[in-house]
Amino acid sequence: MPIEKKTMRLLTIENPKRRIVEDLKIRNKDNMRGIAGEYFSSKFTYAQTFKMFEDYKKAFIAVDGLNEDTITISAPSTIASVNAFYGALDANKVINMTGPGFLHTYTEQYTKRLNSKTVVMFDSFLNDDLVTKFQAAGVKNLIVTGITDYMNPVVKLIATKKGLVSGKDYLDEYAKSHSGLPQGMEMVRLRDFAKLGAKSKEVYDFPYEENKLAAYFLTGATTSQLPKCVKISADGFTKMARIYDELWFDFQPGDRQTVFIPLFYATGAVHGVHAGLMDGMTLIYKPKYDRFAFAKDLLETKAKIALVAPSHVATLEESGLEDNALSHMKYIFIGGEAIMPAAMEKFRKTGDRLGIQYILNGYGMTETGSMSGISDKDAKGDDVTVTPVPGVEYRIVDPVTREILPDNTRGILEKKSPCATLGYFEEEKNKLLFTEDGWINTGDVAIRYSNGNYRIFGRGTDCFTNSGTTYAMYDIEEQALKHPDVAEAEVIKFEIDGVEYPAMVVVLNSNAVDKIAKITKELCSIDVAGMEHFIGVRYVDKFKTHPVTSKRDYLSLQNDKTGYFFADENDNVFVTDIGEEKRSIDAAEIKVVSV
Repeated sequence: MPIEKKTMRLLTIENPKRRIVEDLKIRNKDNMRGIAGEYFSSKFTYAQTFKMFEDYKKAFIAVDGLNEDTITISAPSTIASVNAFYGALDANKVINMTGPGFLHTYTEQYTKRLNSKTVVMFDSFLNDDLVTKFQAAGVKNLIVTGITDYMNPVVKLIATKKGLVSGKDYLDEYAKSHSGLPQGMEMVRLRDFAKLGAKSKEVYDFPYEENKLAAYFLTGATTSQLPKCVKISADGFTKMARIYDELWFDFQPGDRQTVFIPLFYATGAVHGVHAGLMDGMTLIYKPKYDRFAFAKDLLETKAKIALVAPSHVATLEESGLEDNALSHMKYIFIGGEAIMPAAMEKFRKTGDRLGIQYILNGYGMTETGSMSGISDKDAKGDDVTVTPVPGVEYRIVDPVTREILPDNTRGILEKKSPCATLGYFEEEKNKLLFTEDGWINTGDVAIRYSNGNYRIFGRGTDCFTNSGTTYAMYDIEEQALKHPDVAEAEVIKFEIDGVEYPAMVVVLNSNAVDKIAKITKELCSIDVAGMEHFIGVRYVDKFKTHPVTSKRDYLSLQNDKTGYFFADENDNVFVTDIGEEKRSIDAAEIKVVSV
Protein backbone atom coordinates (compact mmCIF):
# COMPACT_ATOMS: atom_id res chain seq x y z
CA MET A 1 0.00 0.00 0.00
CA PRO A 2 1.26 3.55 -0.75
CA ILE A 3 1.12 4.77 2.86
CA GLU A 4 3.04 1.70 4.10
CA LYS A 5 5.60 2.34 1.37
CA LYS A 6 6.07 5.92 2.56
CA THR A 7 6.47 4.74 6.16
CA MET A 8 9.30 2.45 5.03
CA ARG A 9 11.02 5.42 3.38
CA LEU A 10 10.99 7.31 6.66
CA LEU A 11 13.39 4.80 8.22
CA THR A 12 16.21 6.36 6.23
CA ILE A 13 15.36 10.02 6.86
CA GLU A 14 14.64 10.24 10.58
CA ASN A 15 14.88 13.75 11.98
CA PRO A 16 18.48 14.77 11.28
CA LYS A 17 19.55 18.38 11.81
CA ARG A 18 21.05 19.32 8.48
CA ARG A 19 21.12 22.05 5.87
CA ILE A 20 18.35 22.32 3.29
CA VAL A 21 20.10 21.14 0.13
CA GLU A 22 21.84 18.35 2.04
CA ASP A 23 18.43 17.26 3.32
CA LEU A 24 17.03 17.20 -0.23
CA LYS A 25 20.00 15.18 -1.48
CA ILE A 26 19.68 12.56 1.26
CA ARG A 27 15.94 12.26 0.68
CA ASN A 28 16.60 11.66 -3.02
CA LYS A 29 19.74 9.50 -2.79
CA ASP A 30 17.97 6.68 -4.62
CA ASN A 31 16.20 9.02 -7.01
CA MET A 32 19.02 10.82 -8.82
CA ARG A 33 17.87 9.58 -12.24
CA GLY A 34 14.30 10.64 -11.55
CA ILE A 35 13.00 13.76 -13.28
CA ALA A 36 12.97 16.66 -10.84
CA GLY A 37 11.63 19.33 -13.17
CA GLU A 38 10.09 19.99 -16.56
CA TYR A 39 10.17 23.45 -18.13
CA PHE A 40 9.17 24.19 -21.72
CA SER A 41 9.87 20.57 -22.75
CA SER A 42 13.27 20.53 -21.01
CA LYS A 43 13.67 17.81 -18.38
CA PHE A 44 16.13 17.86 -15.49
CA THR A 45 16.99 14.86 -13.33
CA TYR A 46 17.58 15.20 -9.61
CA ALA A 47 21.31 14.78 -10.26
CA GLN A 48 21.22 17.66 -12.76
CA THR A 49 19.11 19.77 -10.43
CA PHE A 50 21.54 19.40 -7.54
CA LYS A 51 24.40 20.19 -9.92
CA MET A 52 22.61 23.45 -10.83
CA PHE A 53 22.18 24.27 -7.14
CA GLU A 54 25.92 23.68 -6.65
CA ASP A 55 26.86 25.84 -9.66
CA TYR A 56 24.72 28.71 -8.37
CA LYS A 57 26.15 28.29 -4.87
CA LYS A 58 29.73 28.67 -6.11
CA ALA A 59 28.79 31.49 -8.47
CA PHE A 60 27.19 33.50 -5.68
CA ILE A 61 30.30 33.08 -3.55
CA ALA A 62 32.47 34.07 -6.52
CA VAL A 63 30.62 37.34 -7.18
CA ASP A 64 29.44 38.19 -3.65
CA GLY A 65 32.15 36.71 -1.43
CA LEU A 66 32.19 34.46 1.62
CA ASN A 67 29.72 36.35 3.77
CA GLU A 68 26.08 36.30 4.80
CA ASP A 69 25.00 39.27 2.70
CA THR A 70 21.54 39.33 1.14
CA ILE A 71 20.90 38.12 -2.41
CA THR A 72 17.81 39.73 -3.95
CA ILE A 73 15.84 37.46 -6.29
CA SER A 74 12.98 38.76 -8.42
CA ALA A 75 12.58 36.17 -11.15
CA PRO A 76 9.00 35.03 -10.58
CA SER A 77 8.42 33.80 -14.12
CA THR A 78 11.46 31.56 -14.59
CA ILE A 79 12.86 28.32 -13.22
CA ALA A 80 15.99 30.38 -12.43
CA SER A 81 14.37 31.46 -9.18
CA VAL A 82 14.48 27.86 -7.91
CA ASN A 83 18.15 27.41 -8.71
CA ALA A 84 19.03 30.85 -7.35
CA PHE A 85 17.05 30.27 -4.15
CA TYR A 86 18.62 26.94 -3.24
CA GLY A 87 22.05 27.97 -4.51
CA ALA A 88 22.07 31.09 -2.38
CA LEU A 89 20.85 29.17 0.69
CA ASP A 90 23.62 26.63 0.22
CA ALA A 91 26.13 29.50 -0.15
CA ASN A 92 25.16 30.63 3.36
CA LYS A 93 23.50 33.74 1.99
CA VAL A 94 20.26 35.39 3.05
CA ILE A 95 17.73 35.73 0.24
CA ASN A 96 15.40 38.63 -0.37
CA MET A 97 12.52 37.17 -2.40
CA THR A 98 10.33 39.84 -3.93
CA GLY A 99 7.95 40.52 -6.76
CA PRO A 100 8.90 43.17 -9.33
CA GLY A 101 6.33 45.73 -8.24
CA PHE A 102 7.63 45.91 -4.69
CA LEU A 103 11.22 45.95 -5.92
CA HIS A 104 10.55 48.88 -8.22
CA THR A 105 8.82 50.85 -5.49
CA TYR A 106 11.00 49.94 -2.52
CA THR A 107 14.43 49.51 -4.14
CA GLU A 108 16.20 51.62 -1.56
CA GLN A 109 14.44 50.02 1.39
CA TYR A 110 14.82 46.40 0.35
CA THR A 111 18.23 46.33 -1.30
CA LYS A 112 20.45 48.90 0.44
CA ARG A 113 18.77 48.46 3.83
CA LEU A 114 19.14 44.68 3.57
CA ASN A 115 22.73 45.09 2.35
CA SER A 116 21.99 43.36 -0.95
CA LYS A 117 24.77 43.90 -3.47
CA THR A 118 23.70 41.11 -5.85
CA VAL A 119 20.32 40.94 -7.62
CA VAL A 120 18.83 38.20 -9.83
CA MET A 121 16.21 39.89 -12.02
CA PHE A 122 13.81 38.76 -14.76
CA ASP A 123 14.55 40.79 -17.89
CA SER A 124 10.92 41.70 -18.62
CA PHE A 125 10.83 43.66 -15.34
CA LEU A 126 14.05 45.59 -15.99
CA ASN A 127 14.15 49.13 -17.31
CA ASP A 128 16.49 52.12 -17.16
CA ASP A 129 14.77 53.51 -14.09
CA LEU A 130 15.26 50.31 -12.09
CA VAL A 131 18.88 49.90 -13.20
CA THR A 132 19.54 53.46 -11.99
CA LYS A 133 17.85 52.66 -8.68
CA PHE A 134 20.00 49.56 -8.26
CA GLN A 135 23.14 51.61 -8.85
CA ALA A 136 22.05 54.20 -6.29
CA ALA A 137 21.30 51.46 -3.75
CA GLY A 138 24.80 50.02 -4.07
CA VAL A 139 24.04 46.92 -6.16
CA LYS A 140 27.30 45.57 -7.62
CA ASN A 141 26.06 42.51 -9.56
CA LEU A 142 22.89 42.30 -11.65
CA ILE A 143 22.22 38.78 -12.94
CA VAL A 144 19.70 38.93 -15.78
CA THR A 145 17.31 36.02 -16.38
CA GLY A 146 14.82 35.47 -19.18
CA ILE A 147 11.87 33.19 -19.86
CA THR A 148 13.93 31.32 -22.47
CA ASP A 149 16.58 30.29 -19.93
CA TYR A 150 16.38 26.46 -19.67
CA MET A 151 13.79 26.35 -22.48
CA ASN A 152 14.14 23.42 -24.86
CA PRO A 153 16.00 24.76 -27.96
CA VAL A 154 13.38 23.42 -30.37
CA VAL A 155 10.56 25.00 -28.36
CA LYS A 156 12.54 28.25 -28.18
CA LEU A 157 13.04 28.29 -31.96
CA ILE A 158 9.37 27.67 -32.70
CA ALA A 159 8.22 30.21 -30.06
CA THR A 160 10.61 32.83 -31.44
CA LYS A 161 9.38 32.31 -35.02
CA LYS A 162 5.79 32.67 -33.85
CA GLY A 163 6.65 35.84 -31.94
CA LEU A 164 5.70 34.29 -28.60
CA VAL A 165 9.13 35.01 -27.08
CA SER A 166 11.76 37.56 -27.97
CA GLY A 167 14.82 36.43 -29.88
CA LYS A 168 16.72 39.47 -28.61
CA ASP A 169 19.22 39.35 -25.76
CA TYR A 170 18.50 41.94 -23.07
CA LEU A 171 22.13 42.76 -22.34
CA ASP A 172 22.98 43.13 -26.02
CA GLU A 173 20.03 45.48 -26.49
CA TYR A 174 20.94 47.41 -23.35
CA ALA A 175 24.57 47.81 -24.40
CA LYS A 176 23.51 48.92 -27.88
CA SER A 177 21.14 51.60 -26.60
CA HIS A 178 23.48 52.85 -23.85
CA SER A 179 26.85 52.58 -25.66
CA GLY A 180 27.91 49.87 -23.25
CA LEU A 181 26.96 48.42 -19.87
CA PRO A 182 26.67 50.65 -16.76
CA GLN A 183 29.75 51.67 -14.80
CA GLY A 184 30.20 50.39 -11.27
CA MET A 185 27.74 47.50 -11.65
CA GLU A 186 28.37 44.19 -13.40
CA MET A 187 25.48 42.96 -15.55
CA VAL A 188 25.72 39.22 -16.22
CA ARG A 189 23.60 36.80 -18.26
CA LEU A 190 22.25 33.92 -16.23
CA ARG A 191 24.02 31.31 -18.36
CA ASP A 192 27.36 33.08 -17.84
CA PHE A 193 26.69 33.27 -14.13
CA ALA A 194 26.00 29.51 -14.00
CA LYS A 195 29.17 28.80 -16.00
CA LEU A 196 31.18 30.82 -13.49
CA GLY A 197 30.07 28.46 -10.73
CA ALA A 198 30.55 25.35 -12.86
CA LYS A 199 34.21 26.25 -13.45
CA SER A 200 34.99 26.58 -9.74
CA LYS A 201 36.81 23.69 -8.11
CA GLU A 202 36.42 25.06 -4.62
CA VAL A 203 34.58 23.05 -1.94
CA TYR A 204 32.45 25.00 0.50
CA ASP A 205 30.79 23.46 3.52
CA PHE A 206 28.78 25.40 6.08
CA PRO A 207 27.45 24.20 9.44
CA TYR A 208 23.81 23.63 10.34
CA GLU A 209 22.50 26.39 12.60
CA GLU A 210 19.25 26.37 14.54
CA ASN A 211 16.96 29.33 13.70
CA LYS A 212 19.47 30.88 11.30
CA LEU A 213 17.93 33.56 9.09
CA ALA A 214 17.54 32.20 5.54
CA ALA A 215 15.28 34.56 3.65
CA TYR A 216 13.15 37.65 3.60
CA PHE A 217 9.89 37.33 1.66
CA LEU A 218 8.34 40.58 0.50
CA THR A 219 4.83 39.22 0.38
CA GLY A 220 1.54 41.02 0.10
CA ALA A 221 0.26 40.50 -3.44
CA THR A 222 -3.53 40.87 -3.48
CA THR A 223 -3.98 41.28 0.27
CA SER A 224 -1.74 44.27 0.91
CA GLN A 225 -0.64 47.39 -0.92
CA LEU A 226 2.50 47.44 1.22
CA PRO A 227 5.08 44.64 1.35
CA LYS A 228 5.26 42.54 4.49
CA CYS A 229 8.94 41.68 4.85
CA VAL A 230 8.79 38.25 6.48
CA LYS A 231 11.84 36.47 7.90
CA ILE A 232 12.21 32.69 7.50
CA SER A 233 14.78 30.41 9.11
CA ALA A 234 16.75 27.80 7.16
CA ASP A 235 15.85 24.94 9.48
CA GLY A 236 12.19 25.91 9.11
CA PHE A 237 12.31 24.07 5.77
CA THR A 238 13.67 20.83 7.23
CA LYS A 239 11.21 21.08 10.12
CA MET A 240 8.41 21.51 7.59
CA ALA A 241 9.63 18.40 5.80
CA ARG A 242 9.36 16.39 9.00
CA ILE A 243 5.78 17.60 9.49
CA TYR A 244 4.97 16.35 5.99
CA ASP A 245 6.64 13.03 6.78
CA GLU A 246 3.99 12.40 9.43
CA LEU A 247 0.98 13.32 7.29
CA TRP A 248 -1.15 10.78 5.46
CA PHE A 249 -0.21 11.97 1.96
CA ASP A 250 0.93 9.07 -0.19
CA PHE A 251 3.30 11.10 -2.34
CA GLN A 252 5.83 8.99 -4.22
CA PRO A 253 8.96 9.72 -6.27
CA GLY A 254 7.96 10.50 -9.83
CA ASP A 255 4.51 11.85 -8.96
CA ARG A 256 3.82 14.75 -11.31
CA GLN A 257 3.00 18.08 -9.68
CA THR A 258 2.00 21.16 -11.61
CA VAL A 259 3.79 24.17 -10.13
CA PHE A 260 2.18 27.50 -10.84
CA ILE A 261 4.63 30.36 -11.00
CA PRO A 262 5.56 32.93 -9.58
CA LEU A 263 7.97 30.67 -7.76
CA PHE A 264 8.70 31.70 -4.21
CA TYR A 265 6.96 35.02 -4.75
CA ALA A 266 5.29 34.46 -1.38
CA THR A 267 5.90 32.06 1.46
CA GLY A 268 3.06 29.76 0.45
CA ALA A 269 4.94 28.90 -2.75
CA VAL A 270 7.49 27.06 -0.61
CA HIS A 271 4.97 24.22 -0.57
CA GLY A 272 4.71 24.22 -4.32
CA VAL A 273 8.42 23.52 -4.69
CA HIS A 274 10.13 22.37 -1.51
CA ALA A 275 7.55 19.76 -0.51
CA GLY A 276 7.70 18.35 -4.04
CA LEU A 277 11.49 18.14 -4.11
CA MET A 278 11.71 16.53 -0.69
CA ASP A 279 9.32 13.78 -1.85
CA GLY A 280 11.10 13.21 -5.16
CA MET A 281 8.29 14.51 -7.34
CA THR A 282 8.49 15.73 -10.91
CA LEU A 283 7.67 19.43 -10.80
CA ILE A 284 6.16 20.81 -13.99
CA TYR A 285 6.82 24.55 -14.01
CA LYS A 286 4.19 26.62 -15.77
CA PRO A 287 5.50 29.99 -16.92
CA LYS A 288 2.21 31.83 -16.61
CA TYR A 289 0.17 31.78 -13.44
CA ASP A 290 -3.16 32.10 -15.27
CA ARG A 291 -6.26 30.97 -13.45
CA PHE A 292 -8.28 30.95 -16.68
CA ALA A 293 -5.81 28.44 -18.17
CA PHE A 294 -5.91 26.27 -15.04
CA ALA A 295 -7.98 23.43 -16.54
CA LYS A 296 -5.87 23.40 -19.70
CA ASP A 297 -2.67 23.28 -17.65
CA LEU A 298 -3.89 20.33 -15.59
CA LEU A 299 -4.97 18.51 -18.73
CA GLU A 300 -1.68 19.07 -20.56
CA THR A 301 0.67 18.28 -17.68
CA LYS A 302 -1.09 15.05 -16.63
CA ALA A 303 -0.19 16.04 -13.10
CA LYS A 304 -1.28 14.22 -9.98
CA ILE A 305 -0.98 17.19 -7.61
CA ALA A 306 -1.59 20.94 -7.71
CA LEU A 307 -1.72 23.63 -5.02
CA VAL A 308 -3.67 26.77 -5.94
CA ALA A 309 -5.97 29.51 -4.71
CA PRO A 310 -9.76 28.91 -4.69
CA SER A 311 -10.18 31.40 -7.54
CA HIS A 312 -8.31 28.98 -9.81
CA VAL A 313 -10.54 26.04 -8.92
CA ALA A 314 -13.59 28.24 -9.54
CA THR A 315 -12.74 28.31 -13.26
CA LEU A 316 -12.91 24.53 -13.71
CA GLU A 317 -16.67 24.17 -14.21
CA GLU A 318 -16.77 26.69 -17.06
CA SER A 319 -13.62 25.30 -18.70
CA GLY A 320 -15.38 23.04 -21.20
CA LEU A 321 -13.66 19.84 -20.07
CA GLU A 322 -15.44 16.55 -20.63
CA ASP A 323 -16.40 14.18 -17.82
CA ASN A 324 -13.39 12.42 -16.22
CA ALA A 325 -10.98 14.58 -18.24
CA LEU A 326 -8.84 15.07 -15.12
CA SER A 327 -8.95 11.52 -13.77
CA HIS A 328 -5.14 11.62 -13.48
CA MET A 329 -5.48 14.28 -10.76
CA LYS A 330 -5.44 12.93 -7.23
CA TYR A 331 -4.93 16.01 -5.05
CA ILE A 332 -5.86 19.65 -5.45
CA PHE A 333 -4.88 21.58 -2.34
CA ILE A 334 -6.64 24.92 -1.95
CA GLY A 335 -4.77 27.54 0.06
CA GLY A 336 -3.97 31.20 0.40
CA GLU A 337 -7.38 32.44 1.53
CA ALA A 338 -10.47 31.31 3.40
CA ILE A 339 -12.89 29.23 1.39
CA MET A 340 -16.66 29.24 1.85
CA PRO A 341 -18.62 25.98 2.26
CA ALA A 342 -20.89 26.73 -0.70
CA ALA A 343 -17.85 27.29 -2.91
CA MET A 344 -16.22 24.07 -1.72
CA GLU A 345 -19.41 22.13 -2.43
CA LYS A 346 -19.37 23.44 -6.02
CA PHE A 347 -15.66 22.66 -6.38
CA ARG A 348 -16.06 19.08 -5.18
CA LYS A 349 -19.09 18.53 -7.39
CA THR A 350 -17.04 19.71 -10.35
CA GLY A 351 -14.11 17.61 -9.16
CA ASP A 352 -16.29 14.51 -9.06
CA ARG A 353 -17.46 15.16 -12.61
CA LEU A 354 -13.92 15.66 -13.88
CA GLY A 355 -12.56 12.63 -12.03
CA ILE A 356 -10.42 14.47 -9.44
CA GLN A 357 -10.05 12.25 -6.39
CA TYR A 358 -9.48 14.80 -3.60
CA ILE A 359 -10.09 18.54 -3.34
CA LEU A 360 -8.70 19.54 0.04
CA ASN A 361 -8.61 22.71 2.10
CA GLY A 362 -5.15 23.66 3.35
CA TYR A 363 -4.58 26.43 5.86
CA GLY A 364 -1.57 28.37 7.09
CA MET A 365 0.46 28.65 3.89
CA THR A 366 1.05 32.31 4.65
CA GLU A 367 3.67 34.61 6.07
CA THR A 368 3.14 33.09 9.51
CA GLY A 369 4.57 29.72 8.53
CA SER A 370 4.04 26.57 6.52
CA MET A 371 0.82 24.64 6.11
CA SER A 372 -0.48 24.13 9.63
CA GLY A 373 -3.91 22.64 8.99
CA ILE A 374 -5.46 20.32 6.42
CA SER A 375 -8.96 19.00 5.84
CA ASP A 376 -9.68 15.31 6.29
CA LYS A 377 -8.98 13.34 3.13
CA ASP A 378 -12.49 11.89 3.29
CA ALA A 379 -14.10 15.34 3.61
CA LYS A 380 -17.16 15.61 1.38
CA GLY A 381 -19.45 18.29 0.04
CA ASP A 382 -19.24 21.64 1.76
CA ASP A 383 -16.89 20.58 4.57
CA VAL A 384 -14.09 23.17 4.79
CA THR A 385 -12.97 22.36 8.32
CA VAL A 386 -9.33 21.57 9.04
CA THR A 387 -7.34 20.00 11.85
CA PRO A 388 -3.78 20.95 12.83
CA VAL A 389 -1.01 18.92 11.21
CA PRO A 390 1.40 16.94 13.44
CA GLY A 391 3.44 19.19 15.71
CA VAL A 392 1.16 22.22 15.32
CA GLU A 393 -1.24 23.54 17.95
CA TYR A 394 -4.29 25.79 17.51
CA ARG A 395 -6.36 27.80 19.93
CA ILE A 396 -9.23 30.31 19.60
CA VAL A 397 -8.86 33.49 21.63
CA ASP A 398 -10.74 36.69 22.31
CA PRO A 399 -9.47 39.37 19.88
CA VAL A 400 -8.96 41.89 22.70
CA THR A 401 -8.10 39.97 25.87
CA ARG A 402 -6.56 36.89 24.17
CA GLU A 403 -8.47 34.77 26.67
CA ILE A 404 -8.97 31.23 25.32
CA LEU A 405 -12.58 30.82 24.18
CA PRO A 406 -14.78 27.72 24.56
CA ASP A 407 -15.77 25.49 21.66
CA ASN A 408 -18.32 26.76 19.13
CA THR A 409 -17.37 30.39 19.76
CA ARG A 410 -15.87 32.63 17.12
CA GLY A 411 -12.59 34.29 17.92
CA ILE A 412 -9.11 34.84 16.54
CA LEU A 413 -7.06 31.78 15.62
CA GLU A 414 -3.63 31.55 17.23
CA LYS A 415 -1.17 28.81 16.36
CA LYS A 416 2.13 27.41 17.51
CA SER A 417 4.29 25.70 14.89
CA PRO A 418 7.82 24.24 14.85
CA CYS A 419 8.42 25.83 11.44
CA ALA A 420 6.92 29.24 12.02
CA THR A 421 8.59 32.25 10.51
CA LEU A 422 10.97 34.40 12.54
CA GLY A 423 8.64 37.35 12.19
CA TYR A 424 8.72 40.60 10.28
CA PHE A 425 11.68 42.77 9.35
CA GLU A 426 9.93 45.65 11.14
CA GLU A 427 10.09 44.83 14.84
CA GLU A 428 6.91 46.79 15.64
CA LYS A 429 4.85 44.33 13.60
CA ASN A 430 6.21 41.42 15.62
CA LYS A 431 4.65 42.81 18.78
CA LEU A 432 1.25 42.34 17.13
CA LEU A 433 2.09 38.92 15.69
CA PHE A 434 3.81 36.94 18.46
CA THR A 435 2.79 36.33 22.03
CA GLU A 436 5.40 36.10 24.78
CA ASP A 437 4.81 32.36 25.08
CA GLY A 438 5.45 31.63 21.40
CA TRP A 439 1.97 31.69 19.87
CA ILE A 440 1.22 33.46 16.59
CA ASN A 441 -1.79 35.73 16.16
CA THR A 442 -2.96 34.80 12.63
CA GLY A 443 -5.52 37.61 12.48
CA ASP A 444 -8.06 35.13 11.11
CA VAL A 445 -11.53 34.71 12.54
CA ALA A 446 -12.14 31.03 13.27
CA ILE A 447 -14.08 28.59 15.41
CA ARG A 448 -13.28 25.28 17.06
CA TYR A 449 -16.15 22.83 16.93
CA SER A 450 -16.80 20.24 19.59
CA ASN A 451 -15.40 17.49 17.34
CA GLY A 452 -11.99 19.18 17.33
CA ASN A 453 -12.23 20.55 13.79
CA TYR A 454 -11.62 24.20 13.00
CA ARG A 455 -13.19 26.50 10.44
CA ILE A 456 -11.57 29.72 9.24
CA PHE A 457 -14.06 32.38 8.14
CA GLY A 458 -11.78 35.17 6.96
CA ARG A 459 -9.53 37.96 8.09
CA GLY A 460 -10.47 39.87 11.22
CA THR A 461 -10.27 43.03 9.12
CA ASP A 462 -12.90 41.73 6.64
CA CYS A 463 -15.65 43.80 8.23
CA PHE A 464 -17.41 47.14 7.99
CA THR A 465 -18.69 49.47 10.68
CA ASN A 466 -21.94 51.39 10.44
CA SER A 467 -23.83 53.22 13.20
CA GLY A 468 -21.39 51.93 15.79
CA THR A 469 -21.89 48.27 14.91
CA THR A 470 -19.29 46.09 13.19
CA TYR A 471 -20.44 43.45 10.70
CA ALA A 472 -18.50 40.60 9.05
CA MET A 473 -18.44 40.85 5.26
CA TYR A 474 -17.68 37.14 4.84
CA ASP A 475 -21.07 36.28 6.39
CA ILE A 476 -22.77 38.12 3.50
CA GLU A 477 -20.42 36.55 0.98
CA GLU A 478 -21.11 33.05 2.30
CA GLN A 479 -24.84 33.46 1.71
CA ALA A 480 -24.27 34.93 -1.77
CA LEU A 481 -22.17 31.93 -2.79
CA LYS A 482 -25.03 29.62 -1.83
CA HIS A 483 -27.03 31.01 -4.74
CA PRO A 484 -27.03 28.33 -7.49
CA ASP A 485 -26.42 30.90 -10.25
CA VAL A 486 -23.44 32.61 -8.58
CA ALA A 487 -20.05 31.34 -9.71
CA GLU A 488 -17.91 33.79 -7.72
CA ALA A 489 -18.65 36.62 -5.31
CA GLU A 490 -16.68 39.14 -3.33
CA VAL A 491 -18.12 41.48 -0.70
CA ILE A 492 -16.31 44.82 -0.45
CA LYS A 493 -16.95 48.07 1.38
CA PHE A 494 -17.02 51.76 0.55
CA GLU A 495 -16.73 54.72 2.88
CA ILE A 496 -19.27 57.44 2.17
CA ASP A 497 -19.15 60.58 4.31
CA GLY A 498 -17.18 58.73 6.97
CA VAL A 499 -19.59 55.76 7.14
CA GLU A 500 -18.90 52.27 5.74
CA TYR A 501 -21.33 50.38 3.52
CA PRO A 502 -21.07 46.89 1.97
CA ALA A 503 -21.40 46.12 -1.72
CA MET A 504 -20.99 42.97 -3.77
CA VAL A 505 -19.20 42.04 -6.99
CA VAL A 506 -20.52 38.88 -8.65
CA VAL A 507 -19.65 36.59 -11.55
CA LEU A 508 -22.65 34.57 -12.71
CA ASN A 509 -22.69 31.10 -14.24
CA SER A 510 -22.73 31.36 -18.02
CA ASN A 511 -26.37 30.22 -18.31
CA ALA A 512 -27.73 32.64 -15.70
CA VAL A 513 -27.60 36.04 -17.43
CA ASP A 514 -31.21 35.84 -18.60
CA LYS A 515 -32.28 35.58 -14.93
CA ILE A 516 -30.26 38.55 -13.75
CA ALA A 517 -33.21 40.62 -12.47
CA LYS A 518 -34.48 37.75 -10.34
CA ILE A 519 -30.96 37.02 -9.07
CA THR A 520 -30.48 40.67 -8.13
CA LYS A 521 -33.62 40.63 -6.01
CA GLU A 522 -32.55 37.42 -4.28
CA LEU A 523 -29.04 38.67 -3.53
CA CYS A 524 -30.37 41.96 -2.17
CA SER A 525 -32.75 40.08 0.15
CA ILE A 526 -30.05 37.98 1.86
CA ASP A 527 -30.99 37.76 5.53
CA VAL A 528 -27.69 38.53 7.28
CA ALA A 529 -26.81 41.23 9.79
CA GLY A 530 -25.54 44.32 8.01
CA MET A 531 -27.57 43.88 4.82
CA GLU A 532 -29.75 46.81 5.89
CA HIS A 533 -26.79 48.98 4.79
CA PHE A 534 -26.26 47.16 1.48
CA ILE A 535 -25.43 49.33 -1.56
CA GLY A 536 -26.03 46.78 -4.30
CA VAL A 537 -24.54 44.22 -6.70
CA ARG A 538 -22.14 44.87 -9.55
CA TYR A 539 -22.00 42.10 -12.16
CA VAL A 540 -18.75 41.38 -14.02
CA ASP A 541 -17.90 38.71 -16.56
CA LYS A 542 -14.74 37.84 -14.59
CA PHE A 543 -12.62 39.21 -11.80
CA LYS A 544 -9.54 41.19 -12.69
CA THR A 545 -6.36 39.38 -11.79
CA HIS A 546 -3.17 40.59 -10.16
CA PRO A 547 -0.49 41.15 -12.85
CA VAL A 548 2.08 38.96 -11.07
CA THR A 549 0.17 36.39 -9.03
CA SER A 550 -2.89 36.15 -11.32
CA LYS A 551 -5.03 35.63 -8.22
CA ARG A 552 -8.23 37.66 -8.02
CA ASP A 553 -7.20 41.27 -7.47
CA TYR A 554 -9.46 42.22 -4.56
CA LEU A 555 -7.90 45.62 -4.01
CA SER A 556 -8.81 46.85 -7.49
CA LEU A 557 -12.53 46.28 -6.87
CA GLN A 558 -12.73 49.51 -4.86
CA ASN A 559 -11.71 51.41 -8.00
CA ASP A 560 -15.00 50.54 -9.74
CA LYS A 561 -17.64 52.85 -8.31
CA THR A 562 -20.35 52.71 -10.97
CA GLY A 563 -23.16 50.35 -11.83
CA TYR A 564 -24.32 48.83 -8.53
CA PHE A 565 -27.84 47.41 -8.82
CA PHE A 566 -30.33 47.11 -5.98
CA ALA A 567 -33.81 45.55 -5.82
CA ASP A 568 -36.15 46.29 -2.93
CA GLU A 569 -38.87 44.15 -1.41
CA ASN A 570 -41.42 45.61 -3.84
CA ASP A 571 -39.41 44.47 -6.90
CA ASN A 572 -38.34 48.03 -7.69
CA VAL A 573 -34.90 48.09 -9.30
CA PHE A 574 -32.35 50.85 -8.79
CA VAL A 575 -28.83 51.60 -9.91
CA THR A 576 -26.31 53.75 -8.09
CA ASP A 577 -22.77 55.01 -8.35
CA ILE A 578 -20.89 55.02 -5.06
CA GLY A 579 -21.66 58.20 -3.15
CA GLU A 580 -24.63 59.06 -5.37
CA GLU A 581 -28.39 58.69 -4.95
CA LYS A 582 -30.13 55.54 -6.22
CA ARG A 583 -31.87 55.94 -9.58
CA SER A 584 -34.90 53.90 -10.63
CA ILE A 585 -34.37 51.76 -13.75
CA ASP A 586 -36.12 49.03 -15.67
CA ALA A 587 -35.05 45.47 -14.76
CA ALA A 588 -33.89 44.96 -18.34
CA GLU A 589 -31.18 47.58 -17.79
CA ILE A 590 -29.23 45.42 -15.31
CA LYS A 591 -26.00 44.68 -17.09
CA VAL A 592 -22.90 42.51 -16.80
CA VAL A 593 -19.69 44.50 -17.23
CA SER A 594 -16.83 43.09 -19.27
CA VAL A 595 -13.53 43.76 -17.50
